[in-house]
Amino acid sequence: MRFVVMCWIVCLAVVGRAADEPRILTPNPSSFETLSRFTALVEALQKHYVQPARINTDWYTTVALRAFVRAIDPEADLLTPEEAASTNEFANTAADIGLSFAIRDDFPVIIAARDGSPAENAGLLAGEQIIAIGNVSTAHARRLEVDQLLRGPANFPVSLRVADPHTGAIRDLHLPRTTPGNPRTTALKFLDQGVAYYRVSQFTRDTVENFRAAMILAKGERLSGVILDLRNNPGGVFSATQAATSFFLPQGTEVVSLDYADPTLHTGFFTDESLNVTVPLVLLVNGGTAAEAEIFAAALQDNKRARVVGTRSFGRGLYATSTRLSDGSVLVVPTAYYLRPSKLLLQGKGVTPDVIVELPREAERSLTRAGFGTFDWKSDKAKVLATDLPLAKAISLLAK
Repeated sequence: MRFVVMCWIVCLAVVGRAADEPRILTPNPSSFETLSRFTALVEALQKHYVQPARINTDWYTTVALRAFVRAIDPEADLLTPEEAASTNEFANTAADIGLSFAIRDDFPVIIAARDGSPAENAGLLAGEQIIAIGNVSTAHARRLEVDQLLRGPANFPVSLRVADPHTGAIRDLHLPRTTPGNPRTTALKFLDQGVAYYRVSQFTRDTVENFRAAMILAKGERLSGVILDLRNNPGGVFSATQAATSFFLPQGTEVVSLDYADPTLHTGFFTDESLNVTVPLVLLVNGGTAAEAEIFAAALQDNKRARVVGTRSFGRGLYATSTRLSDGSVLVVPTAYYLRPSKLLLQGKGVTPDVIVELPREAERSLTRAGFGTFDWKSDKAKVLATDLPLAKAISLLAK
């Protein structure tokens, strides 16, 4: 069974190296003891188990390694070569329901619903657990498995069972799969008393270019301030987020840093230009504000450039990498955590608003279904102020 030990050593020792550059490391005594225990276990099974032909060493080694990886971190995984290949192809062709999620507490947990998606129309909220998809329980499910269950042919429905830990309610939903289109068109809305509103639904290169145009327009107006709505913004592209912070912060201002296990790898990111937008800012966040959207909000909050209103954000601030191992499998693992300029973690902590404004769960669901930023201020003003309390608070802060 020595080949089993060698397979483990090779798999664990080539992290960070190309598949054609294997490098075998001598394990430390504790690792060698663990590998020896695994070998002894397999030998005992083959010797004593009543059906030794069922012991597929390669398959069970993969299962054991994957369980080891996922026990360390629920965001980590080990993909077989076939899974890695199919994942890339599947992600580029399949339709979905417009949902971002993370694996937490052994279940997929909703981060946010994409603007205009079936998930938004259903009022799915941050923090809700997907406990089943179709007839398949999602307890202990891998991200890959959840993705494959949620995606599929366009217009074919998918059934979800969703539990809300806030209320204890369980809902059964049947949602159509749709092909993601262009983000909902966003325009700078002019409210009362010199206050303007802009919805930032995600951070992509296209949306940030539209964002830039809107902020140039804002600079030309005599505004008392701008409200940026980051609610249910699940993140996007880091470079686009870094560019967006440059609209409001001086050149050379720290945006975020990456904190690795090795302190010598610590890396900071800074604004490389400045659009010099100086109007006062208020950011709206909620539990569906995550990842790059949290980086943006934390950078402006820590640099005293904006006040944050709403509820604590999701708390997703990790940098993950995929490493191909010598056998063709792919290790997906968090490599670093994002640190905000104040050097506090975003992962598991999120962004705490300067002014906390909470909503009843059903009121939040109604706002989600309606779609953030879809209101017509002239005709809906009274309704907006009465139902969207975080937005009403942001208006009052800037109007002062």
